[in-house]
This record gives sequence, structure tokens and C-alpha cells, in this order.
Amino acid sequence: MNLTISITHKLVGCGLLVGILGTSAFAASPASFEDFRFPREASLTKDGYPTPLSGQPITKTPVIAKKKGITLKKYPALLDKVFINHLHLDHCGGIFPLFDAMGWGRNTPLRVWGPSGTTPELGTAAFTENVRKAAEWHVQSKRHVLPTGGTTITTTEIDSSKFSPENPRQLVYNENDVKIYAFPVVHCIEGSLGYRLEWKGLSFVYTADSEPSTFEAEQAKGADIFIHEVLPSPEDFAVHSKLPLELAKNVINEHTVPEELGLVFSIAKPGIGVGSHYILGDTNIDNAFKKLRTTYDGPVMLAHDLSVINVTPEQIVIRQAKTSMLAPVPNPPKLKGIDMNPGKPSDSKTPAWLSKTRIVK
Repeated sequence: MNLTISITHKLVGCGLLVGILGTSAFAASPASFEDFRFPREASLTKDGYPTPLSGQPITKTPVIAKKKGITLKKYPALLDKVFINHLHLDHCGGIFPLFDAMGWGRNTPLRVWGPSGTTPELGTAAFTENVRKAAEWHVQSKRHVLPTGGTTITTTEIDSSKFSPENPRQLVYNENDVKIYAFPVVHCIEGSLGYRLEWKGLSFVYTADSEPSTFEAEQAKGADIFIHEVLPSPEDFAVHSKLPLELAKNVINEHTVPEELGLVFSIAKPGIGVGSHYILGDTNIDNAFKKLRTTYDGPVMLAHDLSVINVTPEQIVIRQAKTSMLAPVPNPPKLKGIDMNPGKPSDSKTPAWLSKTRIVK
């Protein structure tokens, strides 16, 4: 029994939640291609933390043993469920590549959960409807080539107006022993959520962008994994973003700095606290940990793309996945009851005069 969380900044992970891995309670399968080595040697910062893209997770505690005398497990997924925290494009804009992948590797709709807005156009349903509309040329051009089952999106909008001190969270998913609760977080305007996933005694919380609050910390209490955003101080952010200090302060005021993240983790007391959304320059790593350690002394890591965390009742194991930029598309699962009909071809055709110029061998 293990829960696998994979972190990807643009879509699955820091952004568009976590595409909560696969169905069947997150069972993972080994890759069938040669591992890709990141194009840099393994190296450490001055304080001994792994540097980004060195093939190692950014933490000094890659294994958190929950029981004594256990043997470390060796860890070697189709995505069809996405939970959106909020609709900033750096957290949900990656839905287009995922939508495209559906047309090739799977013939089931993409299921999306996300917040409502104070008006319909600010909600997730409007967002996914517009994604589908924007993809019309893409879909029509494949009507005569690929099945159409994967070219739809089904959206469940979570009503943000129903949250209150008396109703702090809503059960939004309950399948295969997996329960996912949504709760509101403080970020910009109404319509930002955190999620808590519970499965067979294991738990995972993800809040994406948010200002630190005791409320979100309480919702994450005792979670095995708690992923929360973290950004540098306004002064450091101004340097790296090339923004004037006053504008940098405006941005950081809507986020969480390392010292504040430590306070949140101190309340939540997770098995492993994970900071995401951070600026991962080699020179920034030590500064993040130094400031965070002024308010928190538990296990912590900084997430970057392809970080993987495996959780069992006995332990938490942090790894850095390896992938291949040249890897072939993996074999799709065998699905029953799926309509493999490509659908009616579009009436739109390439002009005849242009088609006549096609080279035929």
C-alpha cells in the first residue's frame, strides 16, 4: 500500500493540482525506456543541499522512517483527474498539452475539479469550456484519425460560497477508498482552494499559492505530505524578477515567505513539509532553508519538476524521477466499453489546389 505524489510546476503539481496520479489508488508502473540523465553533474550547495536539475530532490531527509526496523522499498500512470487550486495561468495553463495527450493516449474524458467564482466567468466551468472551444480546430482536424472519447472535459465546480467557519471543507471526491476534501485559502480573490486527500490512513495536502493562515494549517494537520507554496523575501524577489521593490512587495504580500511557511508547518506538523513555487537558482536554496529553520525544525524539502514522494504506513521516501525527452509514448491501458469510433470527419478540407501539390512516393 503506497501513495505516490508527483510534482510538476505548470500542471500537475505546483499548478493544476497534482494531477492526482491515475485511478486505482495511485498504483504506479515502471517505465519501459532508458532513464534520462539530467544535463548536469550531481552537485550540492554550500550548505549541502542538492542543486536543481542534479537528479536529486532538494532535501537532506529523502527518507522519513515512520517505523523502526523496516526495509527501504524500491520504487520504480494515466492521468484522467485534475484538481485545480486556482485559475492563475501558471497553475492551470498546462491543461492544453494534457488535453492534446488525451487524443493520442487515452479515450476517456478529462475530469476536472476546481473552484467556482463570484460570477460564472470567474469559475472553473467557464475556464474548461473555453479550453474546449479554443481547441476546436485541433479536434476537428483529428476527427478522421483518432477516437473522440478523449476530446471532452467534464467539470465539477466546487461552490466557494458554501465554505464557512461551520463548514470549513467539502468532500468533493469519494471513489476507490480515496477521499478528497476542498477548503478555501487566502490568495488574491475568492476562488482559491486547497485539497486534502485521504486514502487508507495516508494523507496528502496541497494548497498551491496562498497567504499563510492558521486555517489552512489546521486543515493540513497531521498530513503525511503537506505541499505549500513559498517565495523569497520581497528584496530577493525584486532582484530575481527585475521588478521595482514596491511591485515585488505587492506580489509577495499575496504569497508566503520561508519564515511564514515554517509557522504554518509548525501548526500542521506534517510527516514531510514541502515548499513549492520557489525560485530555484543554485544560490537561493540555502537562504530558503536558513530562514525556514528559524520557525520550523521538521523534515522539509523544496520541490522542483519531477520530484516524487512515496508514502507507506512505514515510511516516506523522496526521490527525483528520471525521464527521457526521447522516450516513446507508453502503451495505453486496456479499456473496456470505450467508443473507439473516430467520429464524423469534419467538412473542413485542405484546398484542392494545395492538396495537388502533395508529394507522393
